Amino acid sequence: MPRNEYSLSDIMYITRPTRNIMSIFGIWPSISRKKTLCGKVYKFLLITISYTLLTCNLIPGFLYWLTQGDTRTRLQMIPFLIYDTMTVSQYGIFIIRDNQIRECLKHVQEDWENILSADVRNMMLKFARIAKRLVTVCATFMFSGAVLFRTILPLSQGDIVTEQNVTIRPLACPSYLVFIDVQITPIYEIFFTIQCISGLITASIATGACGLTAIFVIHASGQLRILRDLMTRLVEERWQKEYEVNKKLADIVEHQVRVRGFLRMVQHTLHQIFLMEIMVNTITLCIVMYFIIIEWQSNNTAALCVYLLCVGNLILHLFMYCYTGEQLTEQAEKVATASCELEWYRLPDKKARYIVLLMIMSNAPTKISAGNLFELSLKTFGDAIKTAGAYFNMLRNITD
Repeated sequence: MPRNEYSLSDIMYITRPTRNIMSIFGIWPSISRKKTLCGKVYKFLLITISYTLLTCNLIPGFLYWLTQGDTRTRLQMIPFLIYDTMTVSQYGIFIIRDNQIRECLKHVQEDWENILSADVRNMMLKFARIAKRLVTVCATFMFSGAVLFRTILPLSQGDIVTEQNVTIRPLACPSYLVFIDVQITPIYEIFFTIQCISGLITASIATGACGLTAIFVIHASGQLRILRDLMTRLVEERWQKEYEVNKKLADIVEHQVRVRGFLRMVQHTLHQIFLMEIMVNTITLCIVMYFIIIEWQSNNTAALCVYLLCVGNLILHLFMYCYTGEQLTEQAEKVATASCELEWYRLPDKKARYIVLLMIMSNAPTKISAGNLFELSLKTFGDAIKTAGAYFNMLRNITD
């Protein structure tokens, strides 16, 4: 029987925003492995429709980028194309690693079920609220950015009349089909709608990735905080009975091994998503900053506002990933400090020796990384911003 009678409502509370968004596209794994035939068919249809919409936007965009347009137009298309490519890749990762994500969620659920006291539950809820706020803020900025970028930006440009007296109605991402003219009605309206919907899908997948990261990494941070309290209580008083010390030590070791195993599982499941987010957001940031200058010089206020919002969105998105990693590192460092400050002399002589092994394990690095290349930390966030600025300066010098 679950030790925490509120475990079901707790797990529903902390996963609600991410679960609702990812369920729309059929990529939220049910913790229970039992699936009905109707459920499998429904999930397959959701994935097929979502992939079709993403592909109908991505392929014509690539065709236009390869065969049509000038340098500025191609440069302006890069954020769309790389973000849509990243979305398709992340979507595929969620589908392929459905079982691994399910195991991570099951691990989180078991931790909530095994809560023994109200104080521990309140502490875990405190960390869960942090994760939920991060997801809410991410979703707000991502969806607002997607709507503005896919609708306001192209509409603000107005119809373009070429030297050949041909009127071109702008799309968020210019598209080219070999045998179909995308400017005629109703093809233009269909593509405009597809690009708007694919923008919402892109925002949803990005929010889902951020949500899973926040749920898992912040949860692990909370478990490290509990581990620190277990260590502190180990030496609160002189233990008279040896079995009490054995029980406390066993609980600490078991908890520490469980947290580290969970983090390895999260790292294996999501490290490619972390890498794509860091690299794509950094590259996109420098390009969007360049177009801010272009629109500023052209006095295009509407486009300038949209690009400024996108810069804020990208910076915030980068910060959220790095912030979750920083929280984990901070709690791990506090655990390492607590293990070194344990008043071992309060323990029986033979048991005090075990503290050495506990200290060694606590001081081993506990971090999460993007593709095993970049640690998710505030330092990485600063490096990404500096890198984006350097590429921006290079791009500005090349195009001037």
